[in-house]
Amino acid sequence: MRKLEARLAYLLRVVEQEIEVERPRALGRPGRPVPPEAGLDSEQQVEEIPWGELGPKLGCAVQEARLVEIPDRLGLLERRDGDHLHAVRAVQLGNSRADRGLAVAEVRAQRDEGPRHESPRYPCDLTRRLLAVVVAALALCGAAAAAGVRVTADPLEPQEWWLGAIGANLAQSPGPGIPITIVDSGTDPNHPEFANRPNTTFSNAQSVLGPGEFHGTMVASVAAAPENGVGMAGVYPNAALQIFDASPTSQITDPTAIAGILTAAQHCPGVINLSFGGVQDDSRLHDAILQASDAGCLVVAAAGNDGQLGDPPTFPADWPHVLTVAASDRNNAVASFSTVSPANDITAPGVGITGAVPLSHDPSGYISGDGTSFAAPMVSAAAAWIWTLRPTLTAGQLAGVLRESATDIGPPGFDNASGYGLLNIPAALVAPAPPVDPDEPNDDIDEVRPLQLFQLGQPPLTTKARPATRIAATLDQSDDPTDVYRIWVPAHKTVRVSVSSGGRAAARIWGPKTLSLEESVTLRRRDLRGPSITAGKTGMSAYVEVLLTGRSNTASYVLSVTASKR
Repeated sequence: MRKLEARLAYLLRVVEQEIEVERPRALGRPGRPVPPEAGLDSEQQVEEIPWGELGPKLGCAVQEARLVEIPDRLGLLERRDGDHLHAVRAVQLGNSRADRGLAVAEVRAQRDEGPRHESPRYPCDLTRRLLAVVVAALALCGAAAAAGVRVTADPLEPQEWWLGAIGANLAQSPGPGIPITIVDSGTDPNHPEFANRPNTTFSNAQSVLGPGEFHGTMVASVAAAPENGVGMAGVYPNAALQIFDASPTSQITDPTAIAGILTAAQHCPGVINLSFGGVQDDSRLHDAILQASDAGCLVVAAAGNDGQLGDPPTFPADWPHVLTVAASDRNNAVASFSTVSPANDITAPGVGITGAVPLSHDPSGYISGDGTSFAAPMVSAAAAWIWTLRPTLTAGQLAGVLRESATDIGPPGFDNASGYGLLNIPAALVAPAPPVDPDEPNDDIDEVRPLQLFQLGQPPLTTKARPATRIAATLDQSDDPTDVYRIWVPAHKTVRVSVSSGGRAAARIWGPKTLSLEESVTLRRRDLRGPSITAGKTGMSAYVEVLLTGRSNTASYVLSVTASKR
């Protein structure tokens, strides 16, 4: 097992809990001053309203706590200069030079290209004004319901600009259906957004007192905070919500994340949200995601926030069979901090996002932040919403519907910054379903051979009774770069494979002793057979690999397998 802290997974850089009601000031600290975080260029403040004062109250004198927006920053696995480390990691590394959390006044939030919404001010005559709003809302309610338009119910919902950006306010979300599972730091079960929320399952005990453990509450609220007359509302307020705390010791690690993913995989079909990541490629975590995919779940991950730090590969975002989400701003442009990668599938708002946090973290119960952490749960919520209304889709088809219905916001077609474009819920609700891509995941031998990653593996394409067949499927350089199929080679017969793809894909056969497509040169000489293979006196299993030729990043193909005498 690697060091438990090796996969620090908080996407937010956490500030010390020093909240100033009036003007922020720099906290004194010994030694040299802390430089601004890389890629963050402006300090911004928002006014936060304590949740308890959002409801009607007579004679109130509402005080406005002023909080600095918290930028969402991916915790990289390798150490940079000490002052840029997460506050928790200073203890983990045991370095005599303390790595401190940034003072409130020193935090630099990513500048939004567009205008910044401010939280509403609630005057003393709150009851009278709310009554007028309610009367007006009731007058519009019938028409809105008839048109299928979402009706605003929570005080902060009008400030949630991202609902309009993704079309969530143009359609009424359904009741609970396909579940969303949040695998993150704990979600506060006592927060007003979650204390009495229907259709909510806490899969394990929730820990929310650690320095970064507000993250899970915020992510869950963006996805599915209920319309309960308090605070905000999530993208899919009525969703069936499952929550797994993957940071019981104040940090998300590979083993805890794996446990959360495998727990969620027991309830597929479902959507699993992973708003965490790191730069180390852990095969165990990847295997857990593949198992969830094999069980029929859609895994959604945040792309990362290193767009100004060289865009290093980030996992799980860069793995196949993960729907990867970049972040956009209010101008529908990709946020400068959002990691640029060919693995990006889709974009959702990630700048100036209001979310719920544990009351122990902030007495207002809400903060505003930037990052792909908050873009990902919007896509997860939209996916569960669409899947609930279109239950015959497979997870792969659902991902295809979300990609193909997205609004193009960059160069025409796919691009590494925005993927296929900005999430568009109304378009996804009616977009045609793509063809089913069969036998996924099937990227390597251990995913199709029985008793390996999956107990049954994948069924063979050909058998003794059926020595020839054809199958149609697709490839994608980032999401599904290789397809592997198990075949049967009859005794004294030669099996040949060919691919019809317009030159975009090719096929080759690997022998029965092959353990992986990543074999050494010596083993490849033994196992790689080319387009045909011949059996001796007894039949044997073999494997067909279909791969891209380099002419295109995607391919639709038909694989033909035939058997004949030598």
